[in-house]
Amino acid sequence: MSKRKKEHRETKKKNQNVADSARFEKKGVRITSFIGNKGLVALFLFLLSFGAFAYSLKSDFVWDDISRIKESSYRLNISNINYKSLLPWLGKGIIGKHYRPLLHISWIVDNETWGVTPFGFHLSNIIFHSISTVLFYFMVLLILREFNVQRRESIAFISSIFFALHPIHVESVSFVAARADLLCSIFFFLAFIFNILSYRRLWFFILTIFFFYLSLLSKEVAVAFPLVAIGFDLINGRFKSRGSFLRYPFYGLLIFGYFFFRSTLLESIIKLDLVYVGGVLKVLFSSYFFYLEKLVFPFNLNPFISTRPSGSYYFLFSVLIIFILCVVAFVSIKKREGITAFGIYWIFSTLGPHSLVAVLSVAITPLAERFLYIPSAGFCLLLGYFLVEAGERLNFKKLAWALGFILSLTYLFFTIKGQGVWKDNLTLWEYASKRSPINATPHVNYGTSLLQAGKTDEAIGELLFAFKPGVRSGKKQRIYASNNLGLVYLDKKDYETAEKWFNKTISDDPRFDTAYYHLGVVYIIKGQNGNDASYYRKAEEYLKQAVKIRRSYGRAHLALANVYMELGEREKARDEAKMALQSGLIESLANHARNILRKTENQ
Repeated sequence: MSKRKKEHRETKKKNQNVADSARFEKKGVRITSFIGNKGLVALFLFLLSFGAFAYSLKSDFVWDDISRIKESSYRLNISNINYKSLLPWLGKGIIGKHYRPLLHISWIVDNETWGVTPFGFHLSNIIFHSISTVLFYFMVLLILREFNVQRRESIAFISSIFFALHPIHVESVSFVAARADLLCSIFFFLAFIFNILSYRRLWFFILTIFFFYLSLLSKEVAVAFPLVAIGFDLINGRFKSRGSFLRYPFYGLLIFGYFFFRSTLLESIIKLDLVYVGGVLKVLFSSYFFYLEKLVFPFNLNPFISTRPSGSYYFLFSVLIIFILCVVAFVSIKKREGITAFGIYWIFSTLGPHSLVAVLSVAITPLAERFLYIPSAGFCLLLGYFLVEAGERLNFKKLAWALGFILSLTYLFFTIKGQGVWKDNLTLWEYASKRSPINATPHVNYGTSLLQAGKTDEAIGELLFAFKPGVRSGKKQRIYASNNLGLVYLDKKDYETAEKWFNKTISDDPRFDTAYYHLGVVYIIKGQNGNDASYYRKAEEYLKQAVKIRRSYGRAHLALANVYMELGEREKARDEAKMALQSGLIESLANHARNILRKTENQ
């Protein structure tokens, strides 16, 4: 009896194992079928990317969003789109540090669609990231096909999940003013997709050039595209083909034209003295390693990186790691595997323009996490490739997918957590000031945010931080701090102290028009309180100085109109109100200017 029971149990167990195996095999077929359906995968990746950053929809405008979008919304209308900004050779070239007309146009579209609401602008950012993720997926499929990689659907799928959820993308997606990286990536990926397709049908190269040009109109990092394309040809053996030689002159012409019209950028590069080449290389190597470290360990996010990495040991370790990666890339090429070499090359080539930012000091932060948006594509490609390949070669497929799932969940957790930092200006700068204990900029910005939140007493301590000994504070930071301290005391109705701080601002920078405007406001208030015309004359003097420095200073023109209304000089008031409207004002102030026009026209 016991023998029969034992045999029965063994038979039952065997049948159960067969059933489990069949069930797992069926589930595996379903998963494989899903991954093989490119349309379903693209939809899944779009929704995943969108869902991962949906938390940002509740965020406010922060940092540069306030000055460039919220306070300048009157400039964001369709009439301000100038076709010459898209074709600089028809105008006067490119003026200023940045040349990103598509970024400005995207803000105009948002403003026309949503008005000045943070929700609409954040929604666009999330949609752009989701589109970028889908394009990354299709681009990886084509790259893997060119290198004859097996299991490319699985690799592209897991790599794209990593790209969708990578925490280093938080700044690019949650910070509306950083949208340039998202726009640039969309056109960069499209250009590379059509570049690969042009190997079979040369006319696709027309679309390659078109999207490459659009990426240049989005952000400067697109200058790396020809390097990426040529490097791809070198690694996959297409460099000497006839079609490739037809492509390269077009890249050269576009890049030459870009730098020709970007004279300010050229001047910055030319001014690098050869004496400082050693220092430049040190900064470049250290910056590269810093960014590589951020890609691998994106869990300690920092919205304001105030200092470059330094120290001899850090530099030597940077050189060592970069050398090892170069050796790995060389071995990859020698073994005709290629994809590893290209992934490393993608990271290095797309990091180049942003590493120059650290050298040239053309930004308030020498390093920034948003600069890693396009370089992260190479890292995510490598990560997905190594994970799937290791699982296949070591016969640990389930373990490899489990590790990928765990890493994806980890990325998602830190991505959602990181978005909380960008919730509003107060939260952002409170966090940034703690991360930069000796740099004045985040403390001044935090103090300004406290002032705007009505927490004037707390604001004073943060703004005075710029004047403390031992603090890394430049002239610009002290000017903004003294001006904002004047605003604090203006808010507290301590007009004498406010005037002292505004005068200090002017003594440090006689061209700081905002301080003259605020002094004009102080004397308008004094005139209203004391009913004394001499105060209005003093206000007139300061406000005239403000508009002399900046002719299109709408608020100063409006304040002058108010002064002239008080002095009974109606004609002058009307002229200033017209100038205020022409210069641009937010709607509430524009309505006030229109009221002045109506009053002066009726009399």
